[in-house]
Amino acid sequence: MDEFFSYVSKGVIIIPIVIIVLSLLIKFNQNNQPSFKTMTVISPTITATPTIINKINIDLNGPWVCRYKNNQQEYSLFIKNKKISLEIKADDQTKKYDLSQYSGLLGNLINLDMDRLESMAKPYLPKGVDLKTLVKTCKKEEF
Repeated sequence: MDEFFSYVSKGVIIIPIVIIVLSLLIKFNQNNQPSFKTMTVISPTITATPTIINKINIDLNGPWVCRYKNNQQEYSLFIKNKKISLEIKADDQTKKYDLSQYSGLLGNLINLDMDRLESMAKPYLPKGVDLKTLVKTCKKEEF
């Protein structure tokens, strides 16, 4: 019976020491990863950068006069009260065109920015015509 108490007394001392050592090992060997509840979420902020839109500032009520020269030809565009007329002078001849019937289409096109309008009109313009330069020649004046 002495052997029984000898084992019990050793167990009473050793088992609590083993439990304390194991609990300390478990506590200090845990990864220090934050839980999802305490984790702060970083969300991107969207900032708007202003884009420069090269709008055309021509109204069809006018009066506007646009004059442009290209390859020995002189173009004169007159706009007033949604009436549009175009004169082309070439080789001592003057041709006049009434473009008033296209005022609705032109009114929609001038609401576009210059780059979009230029890309749309480029296939239809004569070679060497620069639409930006043409629009810059427009001045608000009576004719």
